[in-house]
Amino acid sequence: MRDITLCHPRLQKLATELIQKCSAQGLQIKIGETLRTRSEQDTLYAQGRTTPGNIVTNAKGSSYSSYHQWGTAFDIYRADGCGAYYDKDGFFTRVGAIGVSIGLEWGGNWKSIVDKPHFQLPDWGSSTSGIKKEFKTPEEFMKTWKEAEKIVEGWQKDANSWWYQNADGTWPKSEWRLINHHWYLFGANGYIRKGWHRWNPDTKQVDPDDGSGDWYYLQETGDLEGACWHGTEKGSLEIWYVK
Repeated sequence: MRDITLCHPRLQKLATELIQKCSAQGLQIKIGETLRTRSEQDTLYAQGRTTPGNIVTNAKGSSYSSYHQWGTAFDIYRADGCGAYYDKDGFFTRVGAIGVSIGLEWGGNWKSIVDKPHFQLPDWGSSTSGIKKEFKTPEEFMKTWKEAEKIVEGWQKDANSWWYQNADGTWPKSEWRLINHHWYLFGANGYIRKGWHRWNPDTKQVDPDDGSGDWYYLQETGDLEGACWHGTEKGSLEIWYVK
């Protein structure tokens, strides 16, 4: 199956983030395999063992040994016309590094079998023994997803920087947002900007390539990291507090 909406809610968000971050670095990818049934996984396991082809997995479907069966894994493929799995230029290693940076486990780091197109949630370890012990079957695990779908609006931080989670599951991008009496500037990738940055209100761009826009200073560290500064009537600068 290639439908990411069949997977765990958090994995769906991370898959979207991976695609966006890769695109920003010129790496075009699409989602391939997502959720697999028990029979689909057993068929894949048989390949290279009892059916023709190369061995591509060590995970049996009958024992729920693949995270694809649990809705916590997906595979990607290359979508830039160079071939779905062409990797002589290190394409999948670059994508893998981005995936790891946002909190995914990458199959390219495995020792047996190395699986560069594969990503999964790291919560239960590399094998499914932990998730099986906790939930027994994928069906029981999926019953817990409604709780996981609840979105809490507010600040979020990952390995890269701070971003803001909207109540509807989206996040501000390429815009200013007034949050708790302070202005914050969000880049195209959704992360806050810090230090000196330009903003062009006509093109809605942060640091446009043509050098246009006005300069703003945003707090670099501390409790109000990312908060915008402004000039006072006396000509000094201070963190902007909006009543």
